[in-house]
Amino acid sequence: MQRVKQLLLSSYHCRQIRTFNSSIFDINPEVKSALNEHRPIVACETAILTHGLPRPSNIETCLKIEQIIRENGSIPATIAILNGRIKVGLTQTELEQLGSSNNVEKASRRDLPYLMSRHAFAGTTVAATMLIAHRCGIPIFATGGIGGVHRDSTTTGDISSDLDELGRTPVCVISSGVKSILDIPKTLEYLETKGVGVYTFGDTNEFPNFFTRSNEFGSCSCAAIRTIDEAARLVRTMVDLKLGSGLLLAVPIDKEDELEVGGGEKIESIIRESLARATQENITGNKVTPFVLSEIRRQTGNKSIITNQKLIYKNARIASQIAVALSSSKSNSPSSLIIIGARNIDLHIQLNADFTPHKGSTIPCRVRQNFGGVAYNVTHALHLLKNHSIRLLTVAGSSNLLRKHDSTPALIHEIEDESTASYISLLDSKTNELICGFGDMEIYERQITPSFLDRNLSILINSQWIMFDANLSQMAMKYLIDTATKYKKNSVFISAGGPNKARRIKPYLKDINVLFCNRLEFEAITESSSIEISLKKLVRIHSNLKLICITIGSQGVLISINGQLKKYKALITENDQHDIQNVTGAGDSFAAGVMNQLLKINFNNIDRAIACGLLSAKLTLKSANTISEQLNTIDDAMIDEICLKELKYENIDS
Repeated sequence: MQRVKQLLLSSYHCRQIRTFNSSIFDINPEVKSALNEHRPIVACETAILTHGLPRPSNIETCLKIEQIIRENGSIPATIAILNGRIKVGLTQTELEQLGSSNNVEKASRRDLPYLMSRHAFAGTTVAATMLIAHRCGIPIFATGGIGGVHRDSTTTGDISSDLDELGRTPVCVISSGVKSILDIPKTLEYLETKGVGVYTFGDTNEFPNFFTRSNEFGSCSCAAIRTIDEAARLVRTMVDLKLGSGLLLAVPIDKEDELEVGGGEKIESIIRESLARATQENITGNKVTPFVLSEIRRQTGNKSIITNQKLIYKNARIASQIAVALSSSKSNSPSSLIIIGARNIDLHIQLNADFTPHKGSTIPCRVRQNFGGVAYNVTHALHLLKNHSIRLLTVAGSSNLLRKHDSTPALIHEIEDESTASYISLLDSKTNELICGFGDMEIYERQITPSFLDRNLSILINSQWIMFDANLSQMAMKYLIDTATKYKKNSVFISAGGPNKARRIKPYLKDINVLFCNRLEFEAITESSSIEISLKKLVRIHSNLKLICITIGSQGVLISINGQLKKYKALITENDQHDIQNVTGAGDSFAAGVMNQLLKINFNNIDRAIACGLLSAKLTLKSANTISEQLNTIDDAMIDEICLKELKYENIDS
């Protein structure tokens, strides 16, 4: 009786999963954050991990799928049942443990109450993954191939529950069609009966045959979907219509990756022989598909595994790009910003007062370690300012990774055989000002190349603003500026690393829209020590430069807005000087505060943007952290008060 009660309760919670009962439903913090901030997410199944691919290819493949989804701008939400709880978003440890465990179940819709009530571990099928993804509000799901109508269905009635799920769950499934062992014409007929739109991503509407680009039956989908934006509009319309049914977007495998062993005819021959053997050996039900797939692997010398991997990698890439386009296409989404540049491991060394250095001696100091880098700092500050339309695009090495939870929205490409960038700052014991810095930052010039940026083009063009720091090479800067110009985006440069790196932007000043730097960096860019004269000259020559912000330490900030020069006083007063703890992140906080307002109101109220920037800088100066966590307290009322009571400036004749 107790077991029946548990089953009924589990069934009830499966229908009410939107309540996110924490006893049965566990959403990874990264996924939860992305859901709350309406960032792009791609759901992934785990039946491929637990039952689809042999070890260790299963784990390697699923980790690679997640990596590809991240590289193309989305957050992966891999779904499984762990100890009777629905898990949305697996950690690497959880994924590896599930993929290496024995006696793991396979969960479809019907199995959820039973497996959850028994505290089981299971990989989720297409049907179960669709259901859970929809309950979480995730409309995009990438997989290899879906189930369908089996070839002997007229006698066995064997039809995958994936098809019925597509008929009642509004999720777009991106796959390479149906598994090759199934009856394609009957599957398409069944989906039509269920009201499921089936489309082919490509130049024709020919339906793929999983391992090959075409099928021998001449079966076609409803239409060809030729671009990512077209696919995103299709999904958006599905969601808006509230039809209650899903979409199947079939992505043909690339021609060079088709299974080459005799082509489609050879594969078809293996399938028919395997099905006949299965009948002879009394292999039935859900054991047929694994048996046939194992025979295909055996008779192709495991080449089918490689083909399977390549097709699902492509599906993951397409799905992620669609999710990004879908996210940016929402009519109520705010202006979005992608920030490209440094995310370092920072080590801050604050010297103790009154010491005398001796050769070979230990110098007393205070040491702090955290994430840093100009692009990261600005992104982190904007995140604290509750701007949910920003992301960092950067690279990291496979070694020297700082292991700590970080909710800052970032797309981090991990590069094998590289070291993560590191920066060491040496701070004065009395003023906390920077004495000097030591940086190992060359990974950004080596790895953030035009080809790297081209692979992330969909992320760039789906942002209204493109911001980058001075750690990039001039070739990378040129690519970003050309992209911004071509696609009519606002481009923003923020200096980093001092005058030498600042000079890199000089050839491209005529094409950028916003410039952030300090006095020394501006002098290096303009090759002049008279910043007011240089600023006037610069804005006359380069009309595209709508806003220039030059921080001048305790004196405040000098700006040019649409050719008008203004000098704003800092909000830090003489009485505040003794509260200053750290100056290293003040400039980045200022830039973030300004950008926070530009993303909301464009260039329409520059006083408000500067007020937010100066307030952000003030809070950071009083914090021991590079970026003050107090930035999350800033709201419209505080900015209004600053504008009304504290913001002081003088106009400078231009």
